[in-house]
Amino acid sequence: MHISLTVQPDRGRTRRSVKARMRGTLRSWRLVGGGLAAAGMSAFALGTPVGAGVLLAPGVTLLVGPWVLTRAAGKARTGVFVETATYELTDEVARVRTPSLRATYRWSSVERVEDNGEFWIVVVKGAGVLVLPWTLLPEPDARKARDFLSGRGLLVAV
Repeated sequence: MHISLTVQPDRGRTRRSVKARMRGTLRSWRLVGGGLAAAGMSAFALGTPVGAGVLLAPGVTLLVGPWVLTRAAGKARTGVFVETATYELTDEVARVRTPSLRATYRWSSVERVEDNGEFWIVVVKGAGVLVLPWTLLPEPDARKARDFLSGRGLLVAV
């Protein structure tokens, strides 16, 4: 198998890919932030303004942080975010190249490939390291890649 895909930069797709890659982390930030903000509002309602401020400020920061992070990634000036990226899938490796980045991952080191509907997140040793916009692949190539990943037991839906 040898599939090659060249993708033009797109800030909206970049934000969605960052969200896909950091799905669990961003969810944790929101949960902790929501809990702290709720505790801060409770402290304020009970008449403890100092306690409210101590809890409310970090809570709001953690609630807003994921939004700020994904917006900042969309405006980044390096890596796969705002440069034309070329993805290659072969029987041996998954590779991405941009003018400033070159990364290669052997399929033997890949734990799983998570399919979130728009992206395939290639996970190596617990960290999502490559986000491939598979919906941009031509249908025959997408089918061939999906069959390859399924055959190796790597593709999982999230």
